[in-house]
Amino acid sequence: MLLQLESPSICTIVRRVNRFVVEVKHAWKLTRAHINNTGRLLEYIKEGKTAYCLPHRGKTEFRLIAVDEEGSGALIDTQLQMKSFEEAVRRGLLDWAKCEIVSRAPRVGSSKLDYLLSCGGYKVFTELKSAVLRQDGYAMYPDCPTLRGRRHIWELIELARIGHKALIVFVAGIRGVTAFKPYVEGDAEVARLLKMAYESGVGIRAFSVYYEPETSKIILDKSSLEIVL
Repeated sequence: MLLQLESPSICTIVRRVNRFVVEVKHAWKLTRAHINNTGRLLEYIKEGKTAYCLPHRGKTEFRLIAVDEEGSGALIDTQLQMKSFEEAVRRGLLDWAKCEIVSRAPRVGSSKLDYLLSCGGYKVFTELKSAVLRQDGYAMYPDCPTLRGRRHIWELIELARIGHKALIVFVAGIRGVTAFKPYVEGDAEVARLLKMAYESGVGIRAFSVYYEPETSKIILDKSSLEIVL
């Protein structure tokens, strides 16, 4: 167990209103939930799907964090994916990340990455990406074109080329996958850049977590997934 959540509510998805808002049914009334994952999520945001929501301070009543998938919850909330990574690093649960978090949101060029880690005496610029698309045992990213994702990968490549340590981590928010690979149909340029990143010395890692509805816990499923580029 990585995280214990406080009393998520069960909701039923009605429709996606826009990039950040989903209409849901809760306690027999229609309301709205914020969604912070900007992927298309077509496999999850479907009418009638059971979802799990937390109270939200803002323009919506709830924040949608997970969607039912074969008895467990696909963790689509990127904030909780980041918290899961932080907890796994803090507790030394990722054998490839014996690190400490130095800072969050380090500025690189015109944008910010997610973390600056300290690993074995080295500073490592690190970016997390959400991989919740499932296909034939793989967790995949991205499910749609992403200019932001391309920019972050390119910035890691440039950092590696001038001698910095750089790492991209894919958080598979789904249970039972064994490997990660880029989804070429979603964005072929991201797939090309990931190969370039690997060849430039950028570390590429992945691990999997899922939401357990019965206990309201986020569970570490696999601490390391095979990377297939």
